[in-house]
Formats: sequence, structure tokens, C-alpha cells
Amino acid sequence: MARPWRLFWLLVLSLHAVAASAWWWLTPGGFPFSHPRFWSNSVAPIVVLAVVVAAVMAARRERLERLRASLAAFPAAWCASALVGRFVFPITLGRLFVVPLIGAALMAGALVMTFRRKAPAAVWPVWGVALVAALVGAVLPLSQRPPAPDTRPLNLAMPETVSGTVAPSPNGRLGERLFVHVGDGSATVKAGGLTLSVQPLLRFLARSPDGCLTILAPPAIREGPDLRLTSAAQDENGLSLTYRADYDATLQVGPDAGAGPIVLESTARLPCPIESHLNSFCDVEVSGHKRLSLSFSPCPNQRIEVRPADYPVGRPLRFAYMDAAGGFHVVEGTSGEKGPFRELAGGRLTRSEPLAITLHDGDAAVARITLDDWSAQAGTVLSPTAGWGAPVNAIEFSLEGDAPGSRAAIYITLAGTSVGRGWDCVGHAAGTYRNRLRIETLGVRPAAEAARNPDLKAPLP
Repeated sequence: MARPWRLFWLLVLSLHAVAASAWWWLTPGGFPFSHPRFWSNSVAPIVVLAVVVAAVMAARRERLERLRASLAAFPAAWCASALVGRFVFPITLGRLFVVPLIGAALMAGALVMTFRRKAPAAVWPVWGVALVAALVGAVLPLSQRPPAPDTRPLNLAMPETVSGTVAPSPNGRLGERLFVHVGDGSATVKAGGLTLSVQPLLRFLARSPDGCLTILAPPAIREGPDLRLTSAAQDENGLSLTYRADYDATLQVGPDAGAGPIVLESTARLPCPIESHLNSFCDVEVSGHKRLSLSFSPCPNQRIEVRPADYPVGRPLRFAYMDAAGGFHVVEGTSGEKGPFRELAGGRLTRSEPLAITLHDGDAAVARITLDDWSAQAGTVLSPTAGWGAPVNAIEFSLEGDAPGSRAAIYITLAGTSVGRGWDCVGHAAGTYRNRLRIETLGVRPAAEAARNPDLKAPLP
């Protein structure tokens, strides 16, 4: 083999070895044997490394026929992967598929030039390896397709469209404890000593037009249109708001009726499925606490301290999820939001059962947020980015600063891929979604709370 071609193939083999090792190390694991991500994340990198080793061994022993067959695997796999990827993700890879296709053409040309003066003793080994490599390369894009959307919209009737206009102030104030920012549909709620900033509208923050990685999607498609206020009305029953993006959304906020719960109810009607990496069913930011912890209704006697988390690696993120069998789990990552995940608490949560999240400041239960519709609509298929048994639904919570009294964030999704590593997508099925949540001020003193529930455990470390 001439020196220029030796250096070329050394570069090709080195790049594939590094990429396969990184893919094996960085992609999530813990998928069952039957899941396509088990094969693409755990098996495919080993196969690539095996082909690299076979090529290196054949070159060292000057077994040119084996070397020729081993090297033929790379252009064949890349060519098939590019063409099938163009078919599977026609919008995102409409032009980008040319990049791996050019790489495959360069490797194929180099293969011909490298062995142009050495006629093979038999052609079938080269074509046989190339065919197997092409099949593997063709399957890989198929394994990267997102799972079919398994969210379950309630498909209730949308509220009637209201007419009129509402100024952000003073009409946005519905009482001493409640102020609604009509422009974006968020609400500020006072609950005891806590201030809650709630965003109850279903929003999509990072989309894909065809289920491919969102990082490859054109920015205009990836970001999508923002929800825009189209009409609003206010009466003695509260505030009614209507929004429009490429789907319709409404928000109804009841009046601040003294010490009773504050009720927010949003709906969103998706005319077609939406594939996204990041989205929000409900966001809550909490401030005013000294040391915040949460307890969840499926496991009410376990309080979980809200801690800071790092991204992409470092201090672990804590989050909760509901699995397909009705199990409710509160877990934390190994590093950042990456698994494997350690369980902190657990219980049972059936479909359509309201989920209550109680906010504790120190030993006092201060407020409770009840999500009436989350469990009924959440997707439970395995997340392609999280792995280790975690589904696409999640309730992530963390502090935004290092101090215990820094602002806390609670991010609630029906189906997303924020947890884990990657820019993969999952889908929201077409239909009408509802998010009805109630916010209560508890005002229970520590001693009274202890007397009422003596089995309540201290926050987990």
C-alpha cells in the first residue's frame, strides 16, 4: 500500500474508532434487548470497533484481501445510511444527506485507488462485507426514529372564543394573591411566604419537522411560532384568554376567592402531531423559601429536598416520572440529568388520578399544587435520551443557584427528552390537551403538621 493511502486509511480508521468509542460511552444505556436503541447504542459501536481492529490486524499482517474487505465496509455503510436517512428524515436531511454521501464516495474512490494494481483473488468477500455493512448502515437511521406518540389528549371541547381586550395592568390583577401576565399567559401567585410564577400553557421550545435531531433542523422550524394573544375578556368569574400559534390555546383563570384555591385551566388543540425535544406542559418557579423540599401524593411521607443541579455533568438532577405500569418514581441522576438513576421515593399513580405536589419550607408545608390532568395524558414510552427505564414524561426540579434560598424551578412535561443526553425527539399526539391545576395555601405550622402526620419523614439527603 502506497504511503499516501496508508495515511488516509489510518485517519479513516482512527476517526471511526474515536467516534464509535464516544458513541458507546456517551449514549444512554439500560434499554431492553428488544429496543432499537439497545442495538444502536450498545451493539453498533462494538461492531464498528471490531471492523477497525480487523482492518488494522490485516494491514499489519499484510493480508490484503482481508484488508480490502474490511475497508469496503465503511463506504458501503455510510452510503446506505445517507440514502435511507434522506428517506426517513426527508426535511431535515433533505440536503444534509449529501455530506455523508460525499464522504462515502471519497472512501470508495480511495479504496479503488489503493488496490488498483492488486486484482482480488475472489470478489465475493468484498461484496459480501459491503452488503452486510450496507444493511447495517441502512438500519441505523431507522433506529433513530422517535417512538410513536403515546400521549393521551383528553379531547374535551375547547372553551368558546372570547372577545375583547385586557390591559396587562391593572386588569391583570385578580386579587391580592394573583396577577396574570396576559401577554404570555403566565401567572404570579402568592402562597404564604412563597411566590410562585406559573406558566400553564402547553408550549414547544425545540421542534423537529420529521423526528430527526432538533440540532439539525432549520432554526425557523426548530423554534416554531410563539403563542400570541388573540382575545381576552374579564368578568366576575375571572379571566379568559385565547392564544394562537400553529395550534389554538386558551387559558381561564378563576378569581382569587379569599383563602380558597386558585384555579388555572389551560387547553391546547394540536391539529397534527408535534415532534419536539423540549416542551412544557407546566412550569413553576418558586421563590421566597429558605430551604425548599417537595412531597408527592403517591408517596406523601417522603420529602425530597430541592437541590442545585449541573449541566451537562456534575451535581445530579432530581426528577419524578410515571411509568407504563402506573408506578411513580422520584429519582436523581448519576451526573447532571444522565443515568443510571437512583430512586429516592416511589408509589402508585393510576391514570386520571390527580397528582399533588406539596411545597415545604423547612418543616412547614406552605403550598400545594394539584395537577388534575397530568397523569391522564402523560406519555410513558421509554425516552430515547434518558435510558435506564425512564419514560418521556418528567417533573424536573432544582435550584437555580447554590444557596438553599435561591429560586427553584419545576418543569413538568407530558413527553420530552430534556432528561438524558442528545437532541432526539418524541411526539405529542394530535388532539386537545387540558391542564387544570389548583394552587392552595396551606399555612400549616410545623407543630400542627407533625401532629397531623407524625409519620412524615424528614427530607431525603
